[in-house]
Amino acid sequence: MRSSSLALVLTLLFPINDSHAREWTAIDGRKLEAEYVSATVEAVIVKRAADGQTFTLPLKGLSEADQIWIKEQAGKPAAPGKPVEGAFADLVTGDWALSELNGLPFSIFAPENLDAAKKVPLILALHGKSDNNDNGKQVGGWMKTFAAPANLEKNPCIIVAPLCYQPYGATGGGWYDEPGDKALALVEKLIDGLPIDPKRVYVIGYSMGGFGTCHLIDKENKLFAAGVAVAGCTGTSTAGSFKRVPLWLHHAADDATVSVEGSRALAEELKRSKDFKYTEYPTGGHGIVGQVFNDPAVHEWLFQQGGE
Repeated sequence: MRSSSLALVLTLLFPINDSHAREWTAIDGRKLEAEYVSATVEAVIVKRAADGQTFTLPLKGLSEADQIWIKEQAGKPAAPGKPVEGAFADLVTGDWALSELNGLPFSIFAPENLDAAKKVPLILALHGKSDNNDNGKQVGGWMKTFAAPANLEKNPCIIVAPLCYQPYGATGGGWYDEPGDKALALVEKLIDGLPIDPKRVYVIGYSMGGFGTCHLIDKENKLFAAGVAVAGCTGTSTAGSFKRVPLWLHHAADDATVSVEGSRALAEELKRSKDFKYTEYPTGGHGIVGQVFNDPAVHEWLFQQGGE
């Protein structure tokens, strides 16, 4: 039995004690080979061995043996993970840390308990057009949804938000220009220096960052496993890239800042593609980004992409 509800995770979390897959049995006899992630007093979160997909299973739906096993885990100390070392180790703080690489300012969130022996997805988050040139101010609330405790517990990940610095961020070429190229180089460095799954690197963006998301996928479609673009996309000439790299595009019909017509045109070009999704909101204008990234379905879809 699968549930997308995250409310259960608000209660006391038990530590992870078993890094190996085990067989779970439902009261109706169905079985699932999956790794134990965490548990609450009402549910257990597991990661399926076959594809890494996470599931929330109500305890009352599991066998008595499984329920006993879960309770036993609560009394065991968490096994220490392998510490992260190298050039980016000081940025693994459990909070947003500021740094710079080759002239590109960026902010990065990496879980404090990051285990160097376990690879996690990387999310490249691209902000919209701004006159602000202060590193750290580019981290919008919509990016922080991925670092929210309940979401991070279900889908551990690293989030990096580079700054599209002046003169590119407000009046220049944005992510199509130098900051975009340097963001790609940053991603490559992070893959080499942190426990990142190279098959689960995602790019997401809003407005100018939505255009940038599509542009970077089109430019380096072997690097990214999927993307989510909000209120901005590239033209129909790039449609071929989104037949290879899954993209979920979002736009509001009444957006007065970036016309919805571009998104509609790309969606029409890709309407037969199984890896492309398009959601159009009747209202919301140019400010739908919070609505998009607060939707658990968006997180679920993104983290299902890539991997084995």
